[in-house]
Amino acid sequence: MKSINRISIILCLFILTSCYESLDFRQLDDVVFKPVFTSSLIHFTVVPSQFFDSAGIQQNSISDITDIDGLQSWFNEEFLVKIDVNAEVINELDRGVTFTVELLNSDSDVVYTFTPIVIEAEDLNYSYLEEVEIASNRGVLNSTKVRITAALENTGTPLDINDTRMFVFESSVTFYIESSF
Repeated sequence: MKSINRISIILCLFILTSCYESLDFRQLDDVVFKPVFTSSLIHFTVVPSQFFDSAGIQQNSISDITDIDGLQSWFNEEFLVKIDVNAEVINELDRGVTFTVELLNSDSDVVYTFTPIVIEAEDLNYSYLEEVEIASNRGVLNSTKVRITAALENTGTPLDINDTRMFVFESSVTFYIESSF
C-alpha cells in the first residue's frame, strides 16, 4: 500500500512540474486531410446472344442504367475534389466495342459524359482512366444514375448467337477528399 502511495505522489509531482509550452492552436489551420477512397462501380459480362432481341434480330448496341447513391451529399459538395473512374475490359469478341458512359441526374438528364472507351477486337487487357475535377464539373455531384452503352463495330457479318466468347467490363471509382480545420 505504501508503494502505491509513493508511486502516486511521484506521478503527481512529475505531472505538476513537467515542462510545457503554451499551445498554439493556429498550427491546425495549416493541417489538410486528404483521404482517398476506392469503391467498385459497375461489373458486367456480355455474350453475343445478348445482342439479339426476342425476335432473333441482332442489335448493334445495348444499354443499361444503374442507380448510384452518395454523390449528392453535403459532405461531397464541401470536401470532394476529384473522382477517378477506372475500367478494365476484356474483349474476346471478333469485333471492336465502344462503350459510352454517362452520368445522369434524377430526371435522367445527362450531367457528365466520359470520353468514349474504344476497345479493339480481341483486346484482352484494356485499361481506362478518366479524372474528373469537381471544381470544373459541379454537375457530377447531382448524379443519381449511370448509363453504359456498348456498341459493336459493324464488320458486315452478323454475330453468331451461339458464340460463347464474351466481353467483361469491370470498373471502380476513386474519391479524393480534402478537408482542413
